[in-house]
Amino acid sequence: MVEAAQAEGVNLVILSGFRSVEEQTHLFFDVKAERGQNTDTRADVSAPPGYSEHHTGYSADMGDANEPETHLSQSFDQTAAFKWLQQNAAYYSFELSFAKGNPEKVSYEPWHWRYVGDRKSLEIFYRARKK
Repeated sequence: MVEAAQAEGVNLVILSGFRSVEEQTHLFFDVKAERGQNTDTRADVSAPPGYSEHHTGYSADMGDANEPETHLSQSFDQTAAFKWLQQNAAYYSFELSFAKGNPEKVSYEPWHWRYVGDRKSLEIFYRARKK
């Protein structure tokens, strides 16, 4: 997918893929403490350990190498990389995980995409939607 984007002049980069529970523990608890956030506020932007799509190995945070200031920011949805993903990600079995007003009530994350191209990934993500 990255190569296909590059062939069209879009510099799509993968910022984060699989994360262990230990990595997610740091991202949740240590960053929460650094920012003085309460648990609910932190959970709006980062899943608690054991609940992140990154643990599945089927999700990735994407960015635009030409606009690194938009990485992990809602302004990513104004980039060429996001527009390319909207038009092309489905060809590679990727979908936006957390669109605006998503049923999971997770903050809008235009950079966070999940792979849904095999049975296991579909079972993981679509079973979760029914809860």
